[in-house]
Amino acid sequence: MKKAAMLLLVLVFFLTACAPTQAAQTVTDTPIPPEPTKPAAPTMAFEPTNTPEPTLTPTATALPPLSASGGGVLAFASDRSGKPGIYVMNADGSDPRLVTDQDNPSHPAFSPDGAQIAYVSSALYDGALNLINPDGSEHREVISRNRSMSEPAWSPDGEQIVFIFHTHQYFSISVIDAGGGNFHQITEPVSEQINAAPHWSPDGQRVVFSSDRTGNNDIFVMDADGGNVQQLTDNDITEYWPVWSPDGTQIAFTASYDGNWDIYVMDASGRNLQRLTDDSAYDWGPAWSPNGTQIAFASMRDGNWEIYTMNADGSEPTRITENEAQDTDPVWRPE
Repeated sequence: MKKAAMLLLVLVFFLTACAPTQAAQTVTDTPIPPEPTKPAAPTMAFEPTNTPEPTLTPTATALPPLSASGGGVLAFASDRSGKPGIYVMNADGSDPRLVTDQDNPSHPAFSPDGAQIAYVSSALYDGALNLINPDGSEHREVISRNRSMSEPAWSPDGEQIVFIFHTHQYFSISVIDAGGGNFHQITEPVSEQINAAPHWSPDGQRVVFSSDRTGNNDIFVMDADGGNVQQLTDNDITEYWPVWSPDGTQIAFTASYDGNWDIYVMDASGRNLQRLTDDSAYDWGPAWSPNGTQIAFASMRDGNWEIYTMNADGSEPTRITENEAQDTDPVWRPE
């Protein structure tokens, strides 16, 4: 009996130890998080304004290049706008375009690369030598003085410009760097002497010009520094505007041998004179084409100054401008 009671006691203890016990702390349900709240819309500190559409500035449409018709390009002087101006056009007279009409411009001269035009301008008590691009952009003043200037011509390397510097006592041939420095006279300043129309030789070594130093306007040549002056013509008539041919073998010029201005040509030595025009009207200011096959000039044979071209032997003169304005001073663009 005693053993049975002991076994019963052990069994009860075992069952009691294995029974689950309730935690002293009451388990509570996991709390449900609150619904998220939507943030308030931000308050604008200012009223929104409509952004204006950007204004588009129209850009100029680039003009097609000149010489589309072939034959080259000429610059010339004209008053066709109602006042003096510099223009460019195709060598057949088509597509004339204004380059500048500021301050009475005249005597255009293309740079050897054709990228710039030198010209002179005049205002009250002031004269200037200028550069400008053929499209009229990038005007630059090379030199300005209270004296007039005329007839610029480029050195073949494009580094210098020769031109006429006028004073009250004389007309002097002067040279200046294209950038504006090193201005100096290469003819002696002789009172009442007129030296005019200088033009550089194709090799850059000499300058041909007209002068009345012998009592009448004759054609002379000198070294580019003004030395070694030689007389090429010796007549009792006026010879003016000499220009070298592109190959340097000939010089074209204007003369009034029979009392009327016409275009002539001679060898660079002054020999072998040939008449190229023979018209009762004035023909003036020859300019060789880059290849030497044509000569442009101004003429009054149709009642007012117009631009003409002809073959280098004087044949086939052709009028290329036609208006009531005065068109003069043609010069070919180098190719």
